[in-house]
Amino acid sequence: MVIASFYVLDGYGAGWWILGFVLMFLAAAAVGLGNGMMVRYARVTPVVATLVTYTALQGFSLVMRDSPGGSISSTVTEALGARIGPIPYAVIVGAAVLIALEVMSRRSMMGLRLRGAGSSEHAARNRGIPVTRVHLVVYVASALLTMLGALLLMAQIGVGDPTAGVSYTMASITAVVLGGASIFGGRGSFIGVLFGVVLLQVIQNTTVFLGLSQAWQYWMLGLMALAATAIYSQVRAARA
Repeated sequence: MVIASFYVLDGYGAGWWILGFVLMFLAAAAVGLGNGMMVRYARVTPVVATLVTYTALQGFSLVMRDSPGGSISSTVTEALGARIGPIPYAVIVGAAVLIALEVMSRRSMMGLRLRGAGSSEHAARNRGIPVTRVHLVVYVASALLTMLGALLLMAQIGVGDPTAGVSYTMASITAVVLGGASIFGGRGSFIGVLFGVVLLQVIQNTTVFLGLSQAWQYWMLGLMALAATAIYSQVRAARA
């Protein structure tokens, strides 16, 4: 989003807009690849690698823009925020992408490799799965999907704000955990994540209707993440 705030502006030609989106794509792919290489080649723990990357990116974004600025073209924001009735097109596209990824994860060879590499790296290697390649592809794909989220955030805010997405960090982790994904790998569902997002949105809206302070939204996120992690850990232990 910060990158787009330098190129996707009113009064700039389509060439500059294309350059901005291309740079966003390349930056996201580079971040995903770098994150994956830290995990696979430097043997950094995935959580630590993600935190390091997150901190570094936050610093780079603040160097690029130390305060919100660079108004995104209204043509772009209106296109990204278009609706069909009360439902934004982005919601429909997002749900379709999740469904497609769910089918891919269960029916395609890449999906089977993904689950195998996440469940047991040793067993996956014995079955001929290129674990390192699978991990790198997944990290790059995750970064590119994050870029799509940045486009939607860009449409809502309309300026390059380096701190705009910070508040979504905990919410995104909680949605994935609530959706049934295991922090140990090998288990997860894209459809489950979709329902996790819906549940979080309902809870956050409920706190507003009940007149609770904004602090309750963060408390609920933390409590739900802890509860979901504890329940899945107990289920995993019982099955083992």
